[in-house]
Amino acid sequence: MNLDESYRVLGVKPGVSLTEARREYYKLLKFFHPDRHQGSPGLLRKATEETKKLNLAYEQLCKVFGRGKTGGRAATDGRTKRKETSGKAPVPGETFTVRSCGMKMNWIAPGRFVMGSPASEAGRSNDEGPQTEVTISRGFWLGVFAVTQEEWKAIAEEADGLKVEPSYFRGARLPVEQVSWNECRIWLQELNASEEGRLPQGYEYRLPTEAEWEFVCRAGTTTRFCCGEGDEVLNDYAWYNGNSGSQSHAVGEKKPNRWGLFDMHGNVWEWCRDWYGVFGGGKVTDPTGPSLGMKRVMRGGSWGVAATRCRAAYRVWNEPGYRDYTLGFRVGLAASCDR
Repeated sequence: MNLDESYRVLGVKPGVSLTEARREYYKLLKFFHPDRHQGSPGLLRKATEETKKLNLAYEQLCKVFGRGKTGGRAATDGRTKRKETSGKAPVPGETFTVRSCGMKMNWIAPGRFVMGSPASEAGRSNDEGPQTEVTISRGFWLGVFAVTQEEWKAIAEEADGLKVEPSYFRGARLPVEQVSWNECRIWLQELNASEEGRLPQGYEYRLPTEAEWEFVCRAGTTTRFCCGEGDEVLNDYAWYNGNSGSQSHAVGEKKPNRWGLFDMHGNVWEWCRDWYGVFGGGKVTDPTGPSLGMKRVMRGGSWGVAATRCRAAYRVWNEPGYRDYTLGFRVGLAASCDR
């Protein structure tokens, strides 16, 4: 997309300041937000395409104004600066804090659960079945909270190719959002480099698989939400469109699930490692989803959607380059995964 096209897409006059362009970008982004068009497949497709155009146009203007495509700190020699780390590796069975960014992580013991939802579940979508018995054979750690903006910044400012402050809603303890799956992967690569020498053998920081995510979200329950069946039970555990005031909130303000993890329902959608695909049914061990695909899975619901879309089994997906102000991620420290 060239400069003239960028101005046209954003609906601004050539030569406007980046501040003015940004204001129009966020205004249009909110108007075309896909969550506003779920009732019509045609409008949903159009909204998604318009969102992509807006992102490209805004990135082009950022380049012109000298901030580069990402707005991150420029590398001077093609390498990123590594933080000095020391100390023992995390111990299985114990909670720990990531030294380089302060992120808290809880140990998740191996186990078994039924993934997906029964046909009788209220609000169920067809891709939530067939229900599949999943065995998680190795324990892992998962972030107590979705990655916050202060945690993102601590790692992103050491990496080449990432915005240090990408979020629409700003606040150190608010979840980071407007980060694509691809950008999360870069951030995780930098995190692994910064923690080199402190990781258990065969483990890496990565996005949780879809199965790992649902396993932790359910925390041993089989109900629509970790806290029960009815939509009304969600108020004490999640930020969704019934109580959020149309914005994200600082992590940890609601109650945690039984395993001590917060905001697994609502606040921001969370990227998973898997390509989107259908469940196989039967019994499987450590599934990682399809080997190839076009869309990556997102789970958990957000501040902008109805309670039924925050259910433990609810699934959505988008292209790996997609960004949104309702979309963030949570970090796992788990067995290395090929894809």
